[in-house]
Amino acid sequence: MRTRLLFVFGIVLALAGVLAAWPAITHHSRAAASPDIFASPVQGGCYIAAPSDCRIHLDPFTINIATGEKLVLFKLVAIKQGTGAQTVIYDFRPDQSNPAPPSGNTYTPSLVAQDFAATCGASYEISLQGQDTGDTNVFNLGLTGYFTCPSSVP
Repeated sequence: MRTRLLFVFGIVLALAGVLAAWPAITHHSRAAASPDIFASPVQGGCYIAAPSDCRIHLDPFTINIATGEKLVLFKLVAIKQGTGAQTVIYDFRPDQSNPAPPSGNTYTPSLVAQDFAATCGASYEISLQGQDTGDTNVFNLGLTGYFTCPSSVP
């Protein structure tokens, strides 16, 4: 009788252990998130608009969104060489009830400004960051190389 009780108790303990571990057994961990959103190359540079007035200029770009998803946001971030200081120079959020793009998977922003204030003589790189409804995070979609703003008027 005692052996039978020990056997049943052992089975109960084993079942309890399996049930406790069940979420870990059945849960398949997801690999690191990969973006559902992509963009064309980001290209830009700097020029002197007036004495002591430098501007960062960006060429037009497109954002490609996964099929069935909508754009959540995109932003342009200027990263200053040397300090690594990051400044959001453009932050776009579509209308929540009518998110961009209205059809298709490609969005070509018509930026209010394509030229952004910069410090003459400083070096920058520009990061295009974005997220669509299929992404849980904001992703870096493109990055220029470092470019240096002119420091003197020619």
